[in-house]
Amino acid sequence: MIFTKDYSHLLLIPEGKEGAVTIPGFTQSILTQALSLCRSGTSLSSGDGSTAFTSYDRMLFSKDMKTLVACPPAYGKAVVLPTETETIGEYALAGCKDLASITVLGNVQSIDPTAFADEVKVSAVVALPAGQSYEARKAVWEAAGFKHFAEPAKPGSTTTPDNNVASGLTYTLLENYTLSVSWQGKDDPQADLEIPSSAEINGVPYRVSTVAENAFANRGSLTSVKLPSTLTTINSGAFAGCANLAAIEFPNTLRTIGERAFEATSLKNLWLPASIETIGSRAFASCSSLERIVALGAPEIANDTISRCANVSVYIPSGSENFWNLGLPSDNNHLMPYGVTLSEEPLTIEAGQEANLLEGGNLQAPDPVEASYSYAAAPLSVDAGQVNAKKAGTSDVTAVLTLDDVELTRASRTVEVSPNPDAESNIALMNTNSSLPAAYLADARNNQISVTAPTRVTLGDGDGYDVATKPECATGTAIFKNNSVGQSVQLDSVECTNVSVENNIQTLDTSRSLDSQRIFSLYPKGYEDAAVNFGYGTDVNSAIPTDNEAFGIAPNASAPYTFRLNLTNKIELANAEVKEDIANTSGNTVSLATVMCTFAGFTFTPTGHGKTDDAFYLQDAKTSTVYSLTDVKAHANDISNKGKGSLYYDMYAAYATDDTKYECKSTWTNGTYDLRIIDVLHDDKASGGKAGLTFQFKNLLNLAYSLNSVISSNDGGWGASELRSNMNPGIDNCSYGFDKDLIWKQVPDELQNAIELVKKKYQPSRIGDTSTIATTKDKLFLASYSEFVSESYWGSGHWTSQEGTQYAYWNGKVTQNKGTNDCLVKKYQKNAQDSAQMATYWWQRTASPYSDADFLRVSPDGDLVVTHGASVSWGICPCFCL
Repeated sequence: MIFTKDYSHLLLIPEGKEGAVTIPGFTQSILTQALSLCRSGTSLSSGDGSTAFTSYDRMLFSKDMKTLVACPPAYGKAVVLPTETETIGEYALAGCKDLASITVLGNVQSIDPTAFADEVKVSAVVALPAGQSYEARKAVWEAAGFKHFAEPAKPGSTTTPDNNVASGLTYTLLENYTLSVSWQGKDDPQADLEIPSSAEINGVPYRVSTVAENAFANRGSLTSVKLPSTLTTINSGAFAGCANLAAIEFPNTLRTIGERAFEATSLKNLWLPASIETIGSRAFASCSSLERIVALGAPEIANDTISRCANVSVYIPSGSENFWNLGLPSDNNHLMPYGVTLSEEPLTIEAGQEANLLEGGNLQAPDPVEASYSYAAAPLSVDAGQVNAKKAGTSDVTAVLTLDDVELTRASRTVEVSPNPDAESNIALMNTNSSLPAAYLADARNNQISVTAPTRVTLGDGDGYDVATKPECATGTAIFKNNSVGQSVQLDSVECTNVSVENNIQTLDTSRSLDSQRIFSLYPKGYEDAAVNFGYGTDVNSAIPTDNEAFGIAPNASAPYTFRLNLTNKIELANAEVKEDIANTSGNTVSLATVMCTFAGFTFTPTGHGKTDDAFYLQDAKTSTVYSLTDVKAHANDISNKGKGSLYYDMYAAYATDDTKYECKSTWTNGTYDLRIIDVLHDDKASGGKAGLTFQFKNLLNLAYSLNSVISSNDGGWGASELRSNMNPGIDNCSYGFDKDLIWKQVPDELQNAIELVKKKYQPSRIGDTSTIATTKDKLFLASYSEFVSESYWGSGHWTSQEGTQYAYWNGKVTQNKGTNDCLVKKYQKNAQDSAQMATYWWQRTASPYSDADFLRVSPDGDLVVTHGASVSWGICPCFCL
């Protein structure tokens, strides 16, 4: 099921969810239509300690039982509303399209128009008890669209077998207005009996919930029984003495199996669903054919439940052994506990290492129970609980126990693989033995200088070579540091020497010798198109870069380069593979070559390719150089990949603190806007690493917008807001039929493609704390309160300090609650015909700590802690990252 991060709001129960569904006790709300796709849900219940919900008869109600919140779509054809029910909420029974009758025991006063499917309103019978207020109660249902009414039968009413035959199924109406079923007459039922889920009394359908006491006792004709999915109780002796009954499947709504219910039958295998709460004395006694019982839960079991049964294997959840106090040894019966528990703490492991996933947990899988593991295979592999870390990354590993392809239980644990300082990749490594010597560069300044940095290329170090899935190319990382203070350097050339390649690598192309192939490549991390490609033969053993900027390193900074071993012709530079005997010696270091990297000092002058009439441009105020969107995106990528080692870092870091150093404009479909760069390497990319640049509008977006256009509520915070889905593609928080993507569609295509998806923190509930902060992934977003200020108005321990950190631009320009000058005053155009620019309030993404209805906004005079209802339209100041 899908929840908000803190489980406080249930968003969706997926279509594939079957059977019983338990809502966690700390869940406070359920999104309307959350069950609309879940066609196989048969039961809803609230978890322990719930303050918002209570469960009754497999339905979910408000805590005081006055409001029906939800009924599972596969509930059955008949529903009974208890006397406390006064309101039927939004979409409460909308998924129950097979509903044939609603028995109303109390005074329902309000029915939401979406509560029932239209076809149910046309065909279903509403059973209302007679009384003084009958006409008023009926009027409520008529107003909701129902047309057929009847008086419910009296408890104790019975039916005779169908078609007036002498023998057959008969039903009795119980006090809770459900039916018990039994067999009437001298004739035996057919061998394969199917009990329906409902039956009619006086034209009103009622749900079958119970198999009556001794209902089918001693019926020798029965060989199998199919029970209805509505069944909750099998009473004592129900099938006792059915000597040929060999197969029965219990529904996952069943709660009680009575005394002697299946005594002296021929049942062989029993699956007891987790819904079963009690099993009575001798319920399966004297079943001589019984071989296996599989319990998915831990019901209360009578001591003699399987007395006079021998050689039975009873599979039970680990920890429930005391429930099965059966005196088994004398009859050679065996308890077979199964279970898996995993530590809640993440397993942290370094690339190239192994660790036990089960450490701090436990796994019991008695034969023939099978254990399997599911996980993202990129960073790791798992075999029999042993984790083998391949490369840096995070994966949730789920251990699943199954029996006969039926899932018994599961547990998950997060595995975090950190980089191995000596082995960045799982195959080939390029390690610099030393940084570029400071002595060569300290006084070079603008003079052309050259130094050499020897680099050994090895195979098999760290994680070893993955024989099972041989990659087409192997990559590793080399870090080069420029120790000079004022001199930028660039890679001038590479040369391969001291070769032992042929001892370990072989060609796959008989027409090309290995020494003629460019089996090595070197490129700045993230710039594969700029790669220099070389081999070890005389004609290919050296290469000179053509992209100076890409291979440049800023003064006193480090930059990562990627070394690639080209295999199996992926990029048409080589057609080679690792020799099989070398591939199988995982863990041994095998030297391939020494690569000499020569660097030279150079003067860096960024080149601009933009024009001031472009849809997006950035112009430096001092040099008048104009950069296009393509230029700025490339600069952002370089900063993201190299950090402070980027040649562009200092330029943009200066822009981020002083917006007079440049002019940046972007034309959207509804206007041209001034942009400012508010930080460098600040926001986390959803794909990993830091986004190079973060932008924010200087003037507000034309027209005003609300956070939630219908309901004044901050429930769910920024993550569940309508405004967020208007600002981002593929997010539908618009529950009331409004268009989504309204703002995103205004962004020009080229800019849409350039914007990075980033992680943004937000608080889903104003009553939360720092532990309940959640995260979205957004293209466009609003700044939060904590991204404006360095210290919260509500104190450093309050959650308002946790929705991100202050952007560099706003440092020194704001206090806890006020802008120190007019930099926070924004303007927007009220409508398409209004040319007058109006100073106005504008939204932050932070929910108000004061009220459930409000979000924080910025006032025209720069006040940061004013609030307003989420349905009110105010200006917005979009942010995005490149």
